[in-house]
Amino acid sequence: MPPPLLKPLDRRIGELAARQHGLVRRGDLDRLGVTREQRRHRLACGRLHELHPGVYAVGHTAVSRRATFLAAVWWCGDGTALSHASAAAFRGWLREDDQVPPPVHVTTTRARRSRPGVVVHRTRHLPLRDVQRWGLLWVTDDPRTVVDLADDATFTELRSTADRLPELPVAAIARCAADLPGRRGAGRVQELISFEDARTRSALERRSVRYLAHHDVPQPDGRNVLVHGIRVDCWYAGPRLVLELDSRAYHARRSEMEADRRRDRALARHGIRTLRLMWHDLDPLDGLAAADICLHLTRGA
Repeated sequence: MPPPLLKPLDRRIGELAARQHGLVRRGDLDRLGVTREQRRHRLACGRLHELHPGVYAVGHTAVSRRATFLAAVWWCGDGTALSHASAAAFRGWLREDDQVPPPVHVTTTRARRSRPGVVVHRTRHLPLRDVQRWGLLWVTDDPRTVVDLADDATFTELRSTADRLPELPVAAIARCAADLPGRRGAGRVQELISFEDARTRSALERRSVRYLAHHDVPQPDGRNVLVHGIRVDCWYAGPRLVLELDSRAYHARRSEMEADRRRDRALARHGIRTLRLMWHDLDPLDGLAAADICLHLTRGA
């Protein structure tokens, strides 16, 4: 027996929800001509499921995590953005428990209080320069997210999260922190951006900064920069030398090793030499890598 045909109104609701991660708002229903009685009927029979006051999932509650984020932001209303740990998870900096997802964090200028599943952070101002739009969802940008995370994280946790950024926007974070005086994490933010290795991305890169300084080896002219279209870890422009910091285990996959060799050959075609270093090469008590780097720098110069 074929399934019953949807009524035209339910079809329009479903078409709208398909464009909105399976969600509709009360205002959406009003614009489609859904009366209060029709809305109540659909809630009673399971065609609509209220996630938050005025925000509904259509047909079922097994919505995606992005839909959960969007529902929380929509419930708070205009002047709201996904923030704190939720913004970090959205950007891929943090991993959430898929079995027991944590509450959604939002920052808003509106008079809202936290409710089950949503942690509300009130703010007087949420300027456009502090947020980015991803489709239907507003999310705090990288600098604001770092400043927000600092309120509840230890410095080690903050540093580890910051390592996941492609590049730490030190100046932008400093500007954002100055715009938000009195934050609990202000000291941790200042410590993060004041480190001489603040612009590095990982513990291995920070280890390389300290190693070079310990052995009086010049610091590179650039880190995580593009050289002839190839992103390299450390770049010495004058001697035309690249240092690659390899964090993989000794038995790396063959495909990864072959990719490294192709990169090295591509750079060599431009007259650039590559020196690869691993964690144990950067032991402060071992000066062999420092001597090799100095030799390459001298030859290049």
